[in-house]
Amino acid sequence: MVSKDRIAGIDLKALPQDPSPPDMWQDQAACYGIDPDTFFPTSEEEAGPALAFCTACRIRQTCLAWALKNGERYGVWGGLTEQQRRRVVRFVA
Repeated sequence: MVSKDRIAGIDLKALPQDPSPPDMWQDQAACYGIDPDTFFPTSEEEAGPALAFCTACRIRQTCLAWALKNGERYGVWGGLTEQQRRRVVRFVA
């Protein structure tokens, strides 16, 4: 049985409920200063470099919570691609 609390290795219950906007935390992110195009790949297969930064990021949960709460449709946020976030949203809805 799949749990609605844990998807794609992410503990959804551990995500901040009311994440602050990116301008409050982006300078602490592993991706800070990296070319933004890295985080907007043209395909899921090209997301590897962005996902590597996310893996090492200490604010990954805040970033993902922001993206989910605000319906970010494009790019890699909090270690999930656009397609992965859509699956999360559909699964928990």
